[in-house]
Amino acid sequence: MNNSSDQLILSLSYISIHRVVDRIEQTHQKSYHTICLFQDRITTSDRSFPLQHVFDVSYRPFSGHTGLFYLHTNEGVFTFEIEEEPEYFISAFKQIQSN
Repeated sequence: MNNSSDQLILSLSYISIHRVVDRIEQTHQKSYHTICLFQDRITTSDRSFPLQHVFDVSYRPFSGHTGLFYLHTNEGVFTFEIEEEPEYFISAFKQIQSN
Protein backbone atom coordinates (compact mmCIF):
# COMPACT_ATOMS: atom_id res chain seq x y z
CA MET A 1 0.00 0.00 0.00
CA ASN A 2 1.37 3.43 -0.92
CA ASN A 3 1.85 5.95 1.82
CA SER A 4 0.63 9.42 0.74
CA SER A 5 3.81 10.99 2.15
CA ASP A 6 5.86 8.95 -0.36
CA GLN A 7 4.17 10.52 -3.38
CA LEU A 8 6.18 13.23 -5.10
CA ILE A 9 4.26 16.52 -5.28
CA LEU A 10 6.74 18.63 -7.27
CA SER A 11 10.40 18.67 -8.20
CA LEU A 12 12.87 21.38 -9.09
CA SER A 13 16.21 20.86 -10.87
CA TYR A 14 19.33 22.51 -9.49
CA ILE A 15 22.92 22.81 -10.67
CA SER A 16 25.97 21.72 -8.77
CA ILE A 17 29.36 22.93 -10.00
CA HIS A 18 32.48 21.10 -8.87
CA ARG A 19 36.00 22.37 -9.40
CA VAL A 20 38.41 19.72 -10.67
CA VAL A 21 42.14 20.38 -10.47
CA ASP A 22 44.71 18.14 -12.06
CA ARG A 23 48.38 18.69 -12.78
CA ILE A 24 47.81 20.75 -15.90
CA GLU A 25 44.55 22.62 -15.54
CA GLN A 26 41.55 23.48 -13.48
CA THR A 27 38.09 22.73 -14.88
CA HIS A 28 34.54 23.05 -13.65
CA GLN A 29 32.08 20.19 -13.96
CA LYS A 30 28.37 20.96 -13.92
CA SER A 31 25.90 18.33 -12.76
CA TYR A 32 22.14 18.45 -12.36
CA HIS A 33 20.21 17.26 -9.32
CA THR A 34 16.65 17.47 -8.07
CA ILE A 35 14.91 19.04 -5.08
CA CYS A 36 11.77 17.00 -4.36
CA LEU A 37 8.73 18.17 -2.41
CA PHE A 38 6.73 15.52 -0.59
CA GLN A 39 3.82 15.94 1.81
CA ASP A 40 6.14 15.61 4.83
CA ARG A 41 9.65 16.51 3.59
CA ILE A 42 11.91 18.16 1.04
CA THR A 43 14.80 16.11 -0.31
CA THR A 44 17.92 17.01 -2.28
CA SER A 45 20.66 14.77 -3.64
CA ASP A 46 22.48 15.04 -0.29
CA ARG A 47 19.87 15.66 2.40
CA SER A 48 16.32 15.24 3.54
CA PHE A 49 14.51 17.94 5.53
CA PRO A 50 11.28 17.20 7.43
CA LEU A 51 8.79 19.95 6.58
CA GLN A 52 8.44 20.92 10.24
CA HIS A 53 12.15 21.93 10.07
CA VAL A 54 11.68 24.04 6.91
CA PHE A 55 10.62 27.59 7.77
CA ASP A 56 10.45 29.07 4.28
CA VAL A 57 11.60 28.80 0.67
CA SER A 58 12.51 31.80 -1.47
CA TYR A 59 14.03 32.71 -4.82
CA ARG A 60 16.32 35.47 -6.11
CA PRO A 61 16.68 35.66 -9.92
CA PHE A 62 19.95 36.65 -11.63
CA SER A 63 20.25 38.49 -14.90
CA GLY A 64 20.45 35.76 -17.47
CA HIS A 65 18.84 32.37 -17.06
CA THR A 66 19.69 31.35 -13.51
CA GLY A 67 18.81 32.29 -9.97
CA LEU A 68 19.25 31.17 -6.40
CA PHE A 69 16.67 29.08 -4.58
CA TYR A 70 16.89 29.30 -0.79
CA LEU A 71 15.74 26.65 1.63
CA HIS A 72 15.39 28.20 5.12
CA THR A 73 15.65 25.47 7.78
CA ASN A 74 16.37 25.04 11.46
CA GLU A 75 19.93 24.07 10.42
CA GLY A 76 20.50 27.25 8.41
CA VAL A 77 19.86 28.46 4.88
CA PHE A 78 20.75 26.15 2.00
CA THR A 79 21.29 27.70 -1.43
CA PHE A 80 20.75 26.06 -4.81
CA GLU A 81 21.43 27.46 -8.28
CA ILE A 82 18.45 26.86 -10.55
CA GLU A 83 17.59 27.60 -14.18
CA GLU A 84 13.79 27.37 -14.00
CA GLU A 85 11.20 29.53 -12.29
CA PRO A 86 10.24 27.95 -8.93
CA GLU A 87 6.85 29.64 -8.49
CA TYR A 88 4.83 26.37 -8.56
CA PHE A 89 7.23 24.72 -6.12
CA ILE A 90 7.05 27.70 -3.74
CA SER A 91 3.26 27.93 -3.88
CA ALA A 92 2.87 24.17 -3.34
CA PHE A 93 5.21 24.37 -0.33
CA LYS A 94 3.25 27.28 1.15
CA GLN A 95 -0.03 25.46 0.61
CA ILE A 96 1.26 22.38 2.47
CA GLN A 97 2.60 24.58 5.28
CA SER A 98 -0.77 26.32 5.71
CA ASN A 99 -2.62 23.02 6.24
